[in-house]
Amino acid sequence: MRLPLPLLRALLGLAASVVTLAAAPRPNLIVILTDDQSCRAVGYENPEVLTPRIDALARGGTILTRAFAASPICAASRASLMTGLYPQQHGLIALQTAAFAPYRRGGARAAQALAVRLAEAGYATGFFGKSHLGVPAEYGFSAGREMGYDSAPMFAAAAEFVRAQRAAGRPYFLWIAPHEPHVPLYPEPEWLDRYPRDSVSLPANYRREPTAESLNNQGLPGERLHRDTGYRRNLGEVSAGPPRDEGTMRAFTRAYYAVTSRLDAEVGRLGDFLRKSGEIERTVVFFLSDNGYHLGSHGLGNKITMHEESVRIPCFVWGAGVPAGRRSDALVSSLDLYPTLLELGGASPPPTAPAGRSLVPLWTESLPWPRQVVYSECVGVGGKPGQGHRMARDQRWKLVLSDADEEFLFDLATDPHELRNLRGDASAASELQRLRGELADWMRQQRDRPYPSTL
Repeated sequence: MRLPLPLLRALLGLAASVVTLAAAPRPNLIVILTDDQSCRAVGYENPEVLTPRIDALARGGTILTRAFAASPICAASRASLMTGLYPQQHGLIALQTAAFAPYRRGGARAAQALAVRLAEAGYATGFFGKSHLGVPAEYGFSAGREMGYDSAPMFAAAAEFVRAQRAAGRPYFLWIAPHEPHVPLYPEPEWLDRYPRDSVSLPANYRREPTAESLNNQGLPGERLHRDTGYRRNLGEVSAGPPRDEGTMRAFTRAYYAVTSRLDAEVGRLGDFLRKSGEIERTVVFFLSDNGYHLGSHGLGNKITMHEESVRIPCFVWGAGVPAGRRSDALVSSLDLYPTLLELGGASPPPTAPAGRSLVPLWTESLPWPRQVVYSECVGVGGKPGQGHRMARDQRWKLVLSDADEEFLFDLATDPHELRNLRGDASAASELQRLRGELADWMRQQRDRPYPSTL
C-alpha cells in the first residue's frame, strides 16, 4: 500500500523528532510561574512595561503569543498544570484547595502529579514559591518549600538547588512560583520611580465599572459580583476592583507594573546564572502565568471571566534546542505544559491521559500545529462543578457561554477588545453554530453541564 505523500512526510518528520529526542541527553527542566500577570504586563507585548531581562530571555527563545489558561483562577489553574487535566476532570474548581487531596501523597490519584512522574523518571524535583495546593512535598517535590511574597530569597534558593543537583550530576525539575504581580502591591521607590505618573495608559476597553452582563460576573451564577472592590492593600490604598476612575486605575496599574519590574530583575539574575554556569546548554526554561488579569478592561479587576485579559497569558520557552527569535501564534493551552515536560523528561505516561498536547513539535518540526480551537473554563469562588463560564476560541472567533447560559460571540480580527457581541448578527450565524458545536462537544467530553438546548 502506498501512503499519501503528505501523510508520509508527516510520519517521517515525527520519526526524525523522536530519534532526535531519544539521542539527546534529557534536559533539566525549569518552570517560572508568575501570579496574575497580564499579557499587558510584559515588555515584549507592551513597551510601557519595563521588563528588559524577561524580554531578553523571551527573544532568545520562542514566544507563544496565543497561550491561554485552562482556568483563569489561581488554585484551579495550578491544579491543571500539575495534573494535565481541566478542573472538571481533576475536581479542584475555583479556590477549593482541599479537592486536590487525591493528588497528594497517599491519595488515589497521586501518581498523576507532575513531579511524581518526573521523579520516577529520575529527576530531582524542587519547588520554591507559592503553592496554592498544599505542601509541595505532598505532591512530588523532594526539595524546597512554600515561600513568602519576597521573590529575592525564592530565586536565590532555586539557584542553590541547581548548584546542588549540578554537583550531584543529576537532572532536575525546578518549579519557581513567585507571588508577583498579585496584590498586595507595595513596590519600592526604585521600581515605582521608573514609571512617571503620566507614563501609564489605560486599555482601549477601559470602563469605570462593568456592565451588568453575565459574562462580567466574577461570582456565582445569577450574581453580578465584581471582585476586589473592597481590597485596598496597595500603595496609596487604591482599590483593586471597580468602580475605579481613570486616576485610580492609572495609580493601580503603575504599582502593578513596578512590582512586575521588580520580578524582572530576579528572573534576569537566574538567567545570568544559567548562562554563566553553562547550565542553559542542557536546560529548558518555561515562563508563564497562572492566569491573566484585568487592569480596568471592561471595568473589571481580578480574573475569572473569559475575556482575553483574563484568560490569555504571557508564555515563552528558552534554552537547549529551542529556536531563538521566534514568535508562534499557535493556539496553546496551559495544559500543554504537562505533556511537554513528560516528553522532554522521558517520563512514563500518567494514569489518566493529559488533556493537552506536547509543545515540542512547535520548535522541532515545521508541520502545521493541529489545534484549531482552544478551550477554557472557570467556576466562581464558592461555586460547584458544572457552574461558571466556558470558552471556545479559534484564531479569529471566540464564543463564551456565561454562567447564566448566555452566549457571547466576538470577532477578534475586527474587535480585539471584545466590545461587540455578534451573537444575534446574521452575518456571524455560521461561526456561532460552528463554535457552539465545538464547545458543546468539549463540555460533553469533560462531563460538564449540558450545553443549553434552548439556544
